[in-house]
Amino acid sequence: MNNKLYVVHHSKPIEAPALHPSLLPLSREGIMLATPVAEASIWRSVKVIYHSPELLAAQTAELIASRWQIPLHSEDDLSDMWTVSAGFEREEFEQIVGDHLEGVMNHPLLEPYEEAQQRIVRCVQKLARKNAGRDFAIVSHARILTALYSHLLGHRLGREEWLSIRTPDLSVIDPRTWEVTAGFFSDL
Repeated sequence: MNNKLYVVHHSKPIEAPALHPSLLPLSREGIMLATPVAEASIWRSVKVIYHSPELLAAQTAELIASRWQIPLHSEDDLSDMWTVSAGFEREEFEQIVGDHLEGVMNHPLLEPYEEAQQRIVRCVQKLARKNAGRDFAIVSHARILTALYSHLLGHRLGREEWLSIRTPDLSVIDPRTWEVTAGFFSDL
C-alpha cells in the first residue's frame, strides 16, 4: 500500500522580536492562511500528526488536527535549528541563515548544519517506520526542512530554496522511496 508523508511548514507567527522563537504564536493572519490547508480533504487519510514543540508549529498542527480529529504528538527532533532569539534585521538574518544552509559558515546561533540534518533525517525515518502503511504528517520549520530535503534530494539546498518555502506550505513524500511527489521541492 502506498502511504504518504505530508510535510507542513508552519503558518505565520506574530512579530515579537523580544520573544524566543519557540514561544512565538501564530498571528491572526497565520491562522487565516493555515485554514485552507487545514480544510483540504487530504487530511481524511492521515492517522497522526507529529509537530515541533515550538508554539507556532504546534498551533498549525492543532488547526489541522482539530478539524479532522487527528491525534497529535510533539516531537523534539522536529524542532528548528535556530537556537536563540536575536534582533537581526531581515536582510542580515537571511544572510546568516543562507550562509549556514549553504555551508559558507556555521553561525553560533544555529545548530551545526550536519548535526541538525542528522537529527531531522533520523527523526523522519523513525516516524516512517512507526507509521509504515499509513498516511502521517509532520509540522516543522523551513530551515530544518531545508536540511531534510537536502538529504532526500541528494544535494545541498540553500538560501534560495529555503526562502521559496511559503508560510504555510505543504509537500508530499512517498516514505517508501523518499521521492518528493508534490508541493514544495517536488520540482527539484
